[in-house]
Amino acid sequence: MSLSRRTFIKIGASGAGAAGLSGLSTRWWGYDHDPVLNPSTDGDEVIPTFCELCFWKCGVLAHKKNGRVTKLTGNPDHPLSRGKLCPRGVGGTHLLYDPDRLKRPLIRKEARGRQVFEEVSWERALDEVAQRLMDVKKKHGPEAVALFLHGFGGKWFTHLLKSFGSPNITAPSYAQCRGPREVGYSLTFGQSLGSPEPIDIENARCITLIGSHLGENMHNTQVQELSTAISRGAQLVVVDPRFSTAAGKARYWLPIKPGTDIALLLAWMNVIITEKRYDVDYIEKHATGLDQLREHVKDKTPEWAYAITGLAPDLIRDSARLMAGAAPASLIHPGRHTTWYGNDAQRARAMAILTALLGSWGRRGGYLLPSKMDLPKFPYSKKYPEAPPSAHKPEPSRYPLADELLASGVCDATIPGVSSYDIKAWVVYGTNLLQSLPNPKHTIKAIQELEFLVSIDVLPAEICGWSDVVLPESTYLERCDELWNPYYKQP
Repeated sequence: MSLSRRTFIKIGASGAGAAGLSGLSTRWWGYDHDPVLNPSTDGDEVIPTFCELCFWKCGVLAHKKNGRVTKLTGNPDHPLSRGKLCPRGVGGTHLLYDPDRLKRPLIRKEARGRQVFEEVSWERALDEVAQRLMDVKKKHGPEAVALFLHGFGGKWFTHLLKSFGSPNITAPSYAQCRGPREVGYSLTFGQSLGSPEPIDIENARCITLIGSHLGENMHNTQVQELSTAISRGAQLVVVDPRFSTAAGKARYWLPIKPGTDIALLLAWMNVIITEKRYDVDYIEKHATGLDQLREHVKDKTPEWAYAITGLAPDLIRDSARLMAGAAPASLIHPGRHTTWYGNDAQRARAMAILTALLGSWGRRGGYLLPSKMDLPKFPYSKKYPEAPPSAHKPEPSRYPLADELLASGVCDATIPGVSSYDIKAWVVYGTNLLQSLPNPKHTIKAIQELEFLVSIDVLPAEICGWSDVVLPESTYLERCDELWNPYYKQP
């Protein structure tokens, strides 16, 4: 089978469009408390699972009829969906039955860079992958194989790579989405936030959104809780250059100059500390360094911030007083997709410090100290083999606080001469590296240095066109995955 690169891209785009746009009448938005039953879709079997069309993993009820999934609804007993799904969640059947899904394994027939493939049997494809990976291991060592992954199904490939002996397992989403935030909160509280974020929106009296667009994104639970909080009288402070949906509900909208958020955060600290509006007992019991912080922000007045942010001093003072007046039920939302301007870890750290001043960490209406069920670990017959240090830090002191492998670093280590050893094979699960890594030309340069590349996905993507072997994957509605056991308000 010969496929052009244009065809690969076109197929991928049409698949995404089908999943995202088809069937979104108002009844399918999932927000009706008492949906009208439809005999053609309501099925004769209901199977509980969770959605994986975003990281939130809402509880889902899959309705089956005559062997087909006919409808997806929110599980009313699940703490994240609470009986409701977003438009993306109810559209999951379109991914399941997308006509452009990858259906059979493909093996490259011509040199990498041309999309000429042959459909083969699973037996031949798996033998090819196993042999090529073992060849790399024998020649270069197990650490020469790297796994890039996204999504819950990648857990199985994580176990595979660890058993293989490679430590080089990375998710591009870490650096692009939440990595800087996790570093900032870990430095402040000794604990990262994870997903979903352990925040108590519905019991907050004041909610501060800094570049977060609740009501326009797919964070199902948080949108529901925000609606509840507003109905209970919660006040919003929205920091956003754009007049967002949330800004339309806000007591204070701060149309900040892009890239100046830290100046605003420091000015808020200045007001709260100089006017002694912080939680004195909480800080004395749980914090250190208040004197140093007071000294650091003493000249970071709202007037100082005005010249940087473009926000009027009175607006900065009034919003700070509102936040402090609602404490400890005053929530500084930590945000998602936090890689913005290059100072992102420090911005997250400033948000965390402000949270501490308000006494909101571990308090009702602020940040939760979440619970988690104690489940046994997956049983293995033996321990993973010892592996050498990972390749994500070619410069050891560059990102010493990153708690996950950096995908860009693994990409760099694939190019000879960058790292102490070179990556020679990639296993790519559920992530399109030409889109999920910065600088596609650099990514292609790294790919051209590889001895082997296998990609596993549901739909064709650009990375498939550069792969030596392409393996079709099951959707989240077809797989048996590990148990999803996140920290949250309740297990």
